[in-house]
Formats: sequence, C-alpha cells, structure tokens
Amino acid sequence: MAQDKGPVSKVVVEKRLDGKYFYALTFRGVTYPVKGPFGNPMEAAANGQAVLKILEERAGSAKA
Repeated sequence: MAQDKGPVSKVVVEKRLDGKYFYALTFRGVTYPVKGPFGNPMEAAANGQAVLKILEERAGSAKA
C-alpha cells in the first residue's frame, strides 16, 4: 500500500546572521534558489507563498 508523503511544495523562511530574512521554495520536489532579503519573516513568507501560488496556477493550466 502506498504511503502518503509530505508536501512536495513548501516555503521555508530563515533568518541570516545579519538579521535579514530569506525564503527557499520547493515546488514538486525541486528546490529553487534562495530569495531575499526581506525586512521581516512575514514579508518573506508572503512573497514565497505568492510565487508558489503562481507556479501552481501555471502547472494547473498546463494540464487543461
């Protein structure tokens, strides 16, 4: 029986030593380069989620 794996798409936010925030995006198992800097973790997460949403919409329209 197949086991459910974790999400293949995610956004991870990290804080660097200089106090700035960056995000790394994984979509369908492919990790994209780190993007940033952002002033706070909410900005980084929001930007990452927006990019993820665009990628998911593009993938959905390719199937139709």
